[in-house]
Amino acid sequence: MLIFNSNPNIAMNFKLLSASFGAILLSIHTSFGQITENPRVEESSVPYVKIKKVELTDANTVVYLQFIDKQAQQPQLRSQPRTSPFPDSRIPKLQQQGQSQIWLDPETRLYKPGEIDKKFKFIRAENITTTTKTSVANGDTVDFVAYFERLTPGIEEFDFYEGRSSGGYQSWNFYGIHVKNPLKKQPEKSSKPIAKATTPPAKKPAVKAPQKKVPVPAPKKESETAVLRGTVYNAKTKEPIAAQLSYIESGDTLQIRSSSGKYRVGVDAGEQYKFRVMARGYYGSSFSLAPGDSSGKSFDQDVYLTPLIVGETILLPNIYFETSQYTLLPESFEELNRLVDVMRDSPTVKIRVEGHTDNVGDFDKNLELSRQRAEAVKNYLVEKGINGSRIEAKGYGGTRPITKGTEEERKKNRRVEFVITEM
Repeated sequence: MLIFNSNPNIAMNFKLLSASFGAILLSIHTSFGQITENPRVEESSVPYVKIKKVELTDANTVVYLQFIDKQAQQPQLRSQPRTSPFPDSRIPKLQQQGQSQIWLDPETRLYKPGEIDKKFKFIRAENITTTTKTSVANGDTVDFVAYFERLTPGIEEFDFYEGRSSGGYQSWNFYGIHVKNPLKKQPEKSSKPIAKATTPPAKKPAVKAPQKKVPVPAPKKESETAVLRGTVYNAKTKEPIAAQLSYIESGDTLQIRSSSGKYRVGVDAGEQYKFRVMARGYYGSSFSLAPGDSSGKSFDQDVYLTPLIVGETILLPNIYFETSQYTLLPESFEELNRLVDVMRDSPTVKIRVEGHTDNVGDFDKNLELSRQRAEAVKNYLVEKGINGSRIEAKGYGGTRPITKGTEEERKKNRRVEFVITEM
């Protein structure tokens, strides 16, 4: 027998109890994981695969994806990466008219950008094969799910890297996937005093040692020989900037300062020159000149310097290592010394050195080699007196190519860059 009580207070208490119970259930659900619907993705290798949701459970990182075959027929719409094309333009082959084939490479993994030791392996997939290929009719949509190891709490940006597909197929790569994954142990943030105890006095000696010789008046050879002239520009704004040129002539180091950016130098046709161009707040450059190789009496050489701006990526063009090793060769020292001078002249600048390789060979070994090369550059700067707390080193392996094509062109992918992280 059921007995109903019409007392309004009891009814109100029941509603409050129901609301409290619902809140408890919600808190229990959220404690088991974090869900990010339609996460922001900075770059993707193909337009026809989307990440719809990322769920972080206690055990896994679950990525929900969607494939739309209709867009797979338009490879020219592939998005571009941060600074370059993606590796291996592998486009799904059409096995029959109106059909393509898909699968998920079991070697796919998640990475914290630039950190080889922060990788999370693939576990399993739902609604997509990983060993055979599945045909998809033109226009069909396939929703599938990929399970990976659980992202470490605090990692709120990661890369989804497939990258090992072969046989003419396009890999599915996603860079800069932003999710909710807060750090659980908040007290660790209180360890800032350790970061501050980085012996700031070490910075001042570096500023005190300009290592620049006293300017010597340049010999007046304009009327006797050839003339080099040009303007130094801001590479971003294309506006002239105040700069300093230095060069060696007859064993003497000569310097020319220009407040307007325009310069004019008399040069001897019987000598070879290497000019170094510097400006405060910019990364310097250099160029060579051999007047005797030309029949002209004048030479024009404009120079464009990259400003030191937070977020700016700057190529170190003349960095060389032993083959398949991370030992710096002496030919690299001139370029590295230029970076040393920049950091001495700008003592508040902090940078991230980034190592890159091509995509030939083992993926993980390339990542490790690129990290070691970035560390080698950092170690050189530290040995020259730059405080190590101002330098971060990361390796990206072959995931950030700047060119593709011939073997000679792909050599450009083996490079070292640095990014301004703080001014």
